[in-house]
Amino acid sequence: MSSDDFYFSGPRDYDEQTDAFRFDLDDLIDRYKMEFDINTFVMIGALQEKVKELCDEGNMDMGDEMLGGGTYE
Repeated sequence: MSSDDFYFSGPRDYDEQTDAFRFDLDDLIDRYKMEFDINTFVMIGALQEKVKELCDEGNMDMGDEMLGGGTYE
């Protein structure tokens, strides 16, 4: 299998993926502020619920990026 067999159209590295997520989230929030009647308190509450849901899933990777890249003994 050659390297030409794989085509990535999206962000490749961790930082680019994080930026893409943040930009999409910003765009979604801006859209809801313009098109809907819900206020920022409701949005914040929904985001907090999602944070809790993600934490409860155990989908947290405390990799080197979060820990500063050092080794701990």
